[in-house]
Amino acid sequence: MQLKRTIRELLMTGCLACPLAAGADLVFSGLAPELEANARALMPLAAASCDASPSRIQRLYRDAGDSLQRSLRAMGYYNARFKADIEWPEGCWVARFDVDPGEPVRLAEVRIDAAIEQATAGKPEPALAPLVSGEILNHGRYEAYKAALLNDAISRGYFDARYKHAEVLVDRQANTASVVLELDAGEQYRFGEVIFTQGIIKDSLLRGYSDIRSGETYQSAAIDDLYESLRDSSYFSSISISTEPLDKQAKTVPVQVELEPGPRRVYSVGAGFATDTGPQGKISFVNRRVNDKGHQLESRLFGSEIKSEFSTTYRWPRSDPRSEWYSLSGGFLHEETDTSENDTSKLGLTYSKARSGSWLETRYIDFLSEDFIIGDEAGSSDLLLLGFNWESVRGRELSRTRNGRRLSLDVRGASDSAGSDTSFVQLRANAKWIHSFSDFTRVLVRARVGMTFEDSLEELPASVRFLAGGDQSIRGYDFEELGPVGASGRIIGGENLLEASIEIEKLVRDQWAVAGFVDTGSAFIGSDFEASTGVGVGVRWYSPIGPVRLDFAHPLDDPDRSWRIHITLGPDL
Repeated sequence: MQLKRTIRELLMTGCLACPLAAGADLVFSGLAPELEANARALMPLAAASCDASPSRIQRLYRDAGDSLQRSLRAMGYYNARFKADIEWPEGCWVARFDVDPGEPVRLAEVRIDAAIEQATAGKPEPALAPLVSGEILNHGRYEAYKAALLNDAISRGYFDARYKHAEVLVDRQANTASVVLELDAGEQYRFGEVIFTQGIIKDSLLRGYSDIRSGETYQSAAIDDLYESLRDSSYFSSISISTEPLDKQAKTVPVQVELEPGPRRVYSVGAGFATDTGPQGKISFVNRRVNDKGHQLESRLFGSEIKSEFSTTYRWPRSDPRSEWYSLSGGFLHEETDTSENDTSKLGLTYSKARSGSWLETRYIDFLSEDFIIGDEAGSSDLLLLGFNWESVRGRELSRTRNGRRLSLDVRGASDSAGSDTSFVQLRANAKWIHSFSDFTRVLVRARVGMTFEDSLEELPASVRFLAGGDQSIRGYDFEELGPVGASGRIIGGENLLEASIEIEKLVRDQWAVAGFVDTGSAFIGSDFEASTGVGVGVRWYSPIGPVRLDFAHPLDDPDRSWRIHITLGPDL
C-alpha cells in the first residue's frame, strides 16, 4: 500500500529521472523523453551501482519489465512491448530496453457531475487545466485534477465534500478511457463571528480591514485578503488567522485574528548620491500609532547640495483604512540650482482614496508662499492651489522589473479671486512602460508632458515653471538647464514641457546589464518647441538594495560638449 502511494506521488510531481552511479548504464530506445524519465524514476534498477552484487542486479533486472509497464500505463500507454537484455562488461552491468510504446489511450469521455459545478460556483478553477476528450490519458494528471477540484470546493466552503464516485475506465482494445467524477458536496459553510485581538487599535478600525460578514458564504479568498490588508497596515509585527474548529452542527467557520503590535516609533537615517543632487542624506521619524484610532505622524529632514527640506505629515484613516486617508502636512523647502533659487513654505490638506484598477486618487488643497529668483527675475508669490492627482503602478519590484508600468496625471490651479497672487491651470502627466522580450532583453519607454494656462509667465513662481535636463529627464544635460531663455540669455523656465525616452537593456551576467538610450525634449513657451536630444550607454547593477545605474550621455545639439556621467539609484517604477 505504501509503495502504491509513493508511486502516485512520483507521478504527480513529474517523475524526474534518477541518475545512475558511475559505470552502470541503463539504455532505453524507442521512448519519448518524458516516457523515459518516468520509466527511470519508477525502476529500482536505475539506482543500482556497480558495487551491488550480481544476484541483486539480476533480481532488479527481472522486476524491471513490470516497473517499465507500470510507468508506461501511468502515462497512458497500455499496449507497450519491449525487448530487454543485460551485459556485464568489465565487471559492471549494462541493461538495454528496446521499447515499442504502441498507441496511447485517449480520453473518450470526461463526466463531471452537477454537484462539482455547484461547489465551484459553475466555474471550476483547478490548479491544472481541465481534462478534455481526445487527450492522452495521464494518471498523474487525473489525480492532480481530481484533487484540485476537491480543493476548490473546500475553498468555497464545502468542507464536508467527498467523492462518492471517482474512477478511470480503460478499454485496452479500443485504446480509449472514460473519467467519471461524482461529488457529495454537502452543505456550504458560512462565516461565523470575526474576533480580533483587542488593545492595539479600535475594533471599528480593525473591522474596516475586512470584507467578511457573519452569515455570508465562506470563501478562502476573503481570508487571504484580510491577511494582506492587515500586513500592509504597518500596525502589526505578527498576524495569525485561524478558522478552527469548524462548527459541524451550525455549518459555520469562526475567524480568530491574533495580532501582535509592531514598533510604534521608527527612526531611520539614510544617505545616497545622484548626479543631479550630489551627496544627500535623510533623517526621518514615524509614529505608526499615535492613538487607538490609527493616526500616524511622520517628520522628515532631507539635505543635498541643491535641495534642503523639512516636512511633517499627520495622517488618519477614514471609514475604510485600506483605501481612504486624510493627511495634514506642512514644511519648508530651499532649492538652489544653476537656473533658479527658491524658498517655499507649504501647508496642505489631502484626501486619498484607492480606486479600482490599482489607481490612487488624491485631492488636495495647498497654500504655498514662495520667494524665488529665476533668470533675471526675482519675486514672491502666495498661491492657494486646488489639485487632483491620479496615479497607478503595476509590476513594481525592488530589483529588475520584467513587465510593468507607471501612470500619473495631475491637474492643479489657482485663482487671484480666491486669494492667490496669480491665476493659472496646469496639467502634468507622466508615463513609464517596461516590457521584456526575453529573460535577458527589455525595453523602457518614458514620457512626460506639462501644460500651463496662465495670465502671465512672469507672475508664476519658479516651482510652478517647467525645466528639463538631468538624470530623470534628458541625460547628457545638467539638472534643469533646458528651457526658454529671457532677454539676458538666462533660463527663465517654460509654461509647457515635452519629453520622451527609449532605452534598450540586455543582461550580460547575473545582476549586471548594459543599456543604450535616447532622450529628447525640452521646456518651452507657447508653441515654440525646440527639442534637445541626448544619447548614451549605461551599466546596470541590480544590487540587493535595488538597481544602481551608471550612464554616459552626450548632447547631440552640442557636438563639442563632453560626455556627461549620470548616477542614479532606486527602483525602475
